[in-house]
Amino acid sequence: MPYKLLVSQQLAELFNVLSHPLRLRILVELRSGELCVNSLRERLGVRQSSVSQHLALLKAQNLIKERRHGRFVLYRLAYRELPVWISDAIPFIVRYEDESTAINIAAQTGFTQWSLSSSLESENSVGHES
Repeated sequence: MPYKLLVSQQLAELFNVLSHPLRLRILVELRSGELCVNSLRERLGVRQSSVSQHLALLKAQNLIKERRHGRFVLYRLAYRELPVWISDAIPFIVRYEDESTAINIAAQTGFTQWSLSSSLESENSVGHES
């Protein structure tokens, strides 16, 4: 299989996993460190079963890792730069023709909050976690 086809297929699979809003929110929540399902459920305001299903998909794509701590399973990012990459994509959703739209306001708020949090946290650690 030609390398361009293989790479494009793998990227399409990655973007498919990232295409759900809850999975993006999970990745951004994990920027601050390890969290269990219940902590994610509380932060996201969704059912535990929903969080677990999305975590399984993210784990299958090797975007997150898990470890057991007693009776808890803690999840963390496999790549610490992933939330930065997500926040860097926010300008692509802005609609420049009308700066007052709800999406523009939400995008600016999200970009500011996610970028600030991610940059502060990336100062404390560098690169890929094992």
